[in-house]
Amino acid sequence: MANRIFGEARLPLADGRELTLRFDYGALCEAEEAADKRTPALMKELATGAASLKTARAMLYGGLRFYHPEVTLEDVGDILLIDGDRAQEAMSSAFGEMADRKTAAQNPRHGVVAAVKTKPPRGIGTRSSKSGAKAA
Repeated sequence: MANRIFGEARLPLADGRELTLRFDYGALCEAEEAADKRTPALMKELATGAASLKTARAMLYGGLRFYHPEVTLEDVGDILLIDGDRAQEAMSSAFGEMADRKTAAQNPRHGVVAAVKTKPPRGIGTRSSKSGAKAA
């Protein structure tokens, strides 16, 4: 089962296999290395719908590596040729989950909402004077 908190999605293939995508920090690093581009450039290409074949292959490769470390770039190319529409839907779903998590400020390791940052209280409850701190 795909874990929404980690930006995961299922990818059912025409041959009956089902793969799981996971777009975490490691996946983005794998994609950067495979495409020889930085993550912002990869994401911009995908968002505009003008992604190169290399970018699409690199992103899918990065997303598959967590659960399927045996997958090669050539395997991913074959998946895109045969199941390209399904792969695109699964990547969109996984990225959507990542965006939802980021918006909700959830901690992916624990599945809890991170503490909301507030201003710390001013001072430490004492006031200073020439002779030292006195209780407030």
